[in-house]
Amino acid sequence: YSGIMTTDVQSCAKKSRGRPKVFDRDAALDKAMTLFWQHGYEATSLADLVEATGAKAPTLYAEFVNKEGLFRAVLDRYISRFAAKHEALLFDDDKTVDQALRDYFTAVATCFTSKDTPAVCFMINTSAALAASSTDIANTIKSRHAVQEQTLLQFLQQRQQRGDHAAHAGFAVGNIQKLAVLALGDERGQQAAKADAGGMHGVFPPEGAPQIRRKTARRRARTTG
Repeated sequence: YSGIMTTDVQSCAKKSRGRPKVFDRDAALDKAMTLFWQHGYEATSLADLVEATGAKAPTLYAEFVNKEGLFRAVLDRYISRFAAKHEALLFDDDKTVDQALRDYFTAVATCFTSKDTPAVCFMINTSAALAASSTDIANTIKSRHAVQEQTLLQFLQQRQQRGDHAAHAGFAVGNIQKLAVLALGDERGQQAAKADAGGMHGVFPPEGAPQIRRKTARRRARTTG
């Protein structure tokens, strides 16, 4: 009897060892996201992605077709994990415009400077130094930037209709890029990014600010001329 039991256990062990690993799509996307985030789209090779994800190349091809397909899936994952949560902070009717924007920019700055994520903006770093052959990826990232600006614009228009003060979505997006640049620096730069985010409840240029900037530009031109 004991001999039969031992044989059954060994047989089960052999079957268990032979069972193929289940592909964890979300885990693979998170690992690929970190790689793209750190090195950018162009500098990340398929070999790098295979090594980082632990999946075999045929598995990645079967799931995503190619590197571009994998990146698009990573971008969707990034939006669901980070961007969508940040943008949701805007649409809280119990908050003032200032508070909603402060919470939004603080969340963005925290993402840029967190030890759990690379100290750089995912969107900016993945789009850096794209080759001419990567036009589709460049357009995809550009479209995502446009969505970000449109979300801010929608928030501001809704608040304006309620009588809150108006603002410029493009100016707000510019502040996001400023935070990203600060986060690229050393620890002091990252602290500055967080401090700037906390003070961005006044992110909107006052009325007449564009005219002031034009006058300043003309004055500088005359001086240099």
